[in-house]
Amino acid sequence: MNGKTCLWLTVLGLGIFLATLPLTPALAGEAEKKEPAPAKEEKKAGAPAEAKAAPEKPAAAEKPAGLVGTIVAVVPASRTLVVDVPLGKEMLRIGAEVTKETKITAAGAAVSFDSLKVGARVRINFRKVATGDEALSVEVLRSPKS
Repeated sequence: MNGKTCLWLTVLGLGIFLATLPLTPALAGEAEKKEPAPAKEEKKAGAPAEAKAAPEKPAAAEKPAGLVGTIVAVVPASRTLVVDVPLGKEMLRIGAEVTKETKITAAGAAVSFDSLKVGARVRINFRKVATGDEALSVEVLRSPKS
């Protein structure tokens, strides 16, 4: 009987440990960020007009990231722009799809995707989507050196 009691206490202790694992400090911040969104949706479920706006909240939670870098590739077939952004001693390479909604400007005027050239210095604002990164805006800061 002593052996069975010890086994059950071990199983119970392991179960409690696994149940409280998400409450560790490293994961607690992540859980706090995810919990408020569903709570707001539950409150809004009573109003039909507000219920339609609720699905947009998770997408809006991802703020667009804007970085300055140099264009290293323009792929017209997939309408993809590849930009190298210096981050200290490291280089971050961003490959973002340029959609019809992407705002592309140079010197304050709208320009086409075809006018983007390798070597140009740009500020790219993008967001993560299910298929990868999507460019929201591309501002040409300096044309490529000839």
